[in-house]
Amino acid sequence: MTRKPGWDAKAISQISKQHFGSLADMFEFHGWPERGAKMMPAQQKRVADHYGSVEAFLAKFPIEFDEND
Repeated sequence: MTRKPGWDAKAISQISKQHFGSLADMFEFHGWPERGAKMMPAQQKRVADHYGSVEAFLAKFPIEFDEND
């Protein structure tokens, strides 16, 4: 499966909105300390550290995801 650059950030963004309500709510749920402007650059590392990969995060929190977006 080929993924366009940035697919992982888009998936995290969609999951944060659809399953948690917002990026801030997702960080709060997981107890991750970053807030405000620090959340965006930390999101991929936090997800990968916690779930093993963005793919695993996507499997845990399925969304309708268009890879061609």
